[in-house]
Amino acid sequence: MDKDRGGEAQPGQPYVTLDGSMVTELVRPERGGSRNLSVAEAVIEPGQRALRHAHRESDEVYYVLGGKGEVSVGEKSFPVEPGSCLFIPAGEPHSAAAAGNGPLKILCACAPPYAHEDTIPVD
Repeated sequence: MDKDRGGEAQPGQPYVTLDGSMVTELVRPERGGSRNLSVAEAVIEPGQRALRHAHRESDEVYYVLGGKGEVSVGEKSFPVEPGSCLFIPAGEPHSAAAAGNGPLKILCACAPPYAHEDTIPVD
């Protein structure tokens, strides 16, 4: 991607992030993308829950692409399905769990971009 003009993003290799979900990064600064934003697809397998965590600096948006489950933000829990969208402010503990027979797929956008060093396990 030409960082000065934008264009098609090339997904990175999937990896397991600190919260335990399988993540494929779509846009991130180190790969010639946005300077202020990262976007990734997270997949949580049926019956699994991502570890509760917070980000010191990053605000995050979850947009559910597929599957069903539950997302907790702070002390509230929300049932989610395709089209559900949640805003998670920096410092707010959060987690996601898949329900049903298929994986929960979430598009995650972080600003500033996601960093392992910004992620704090909670509980």
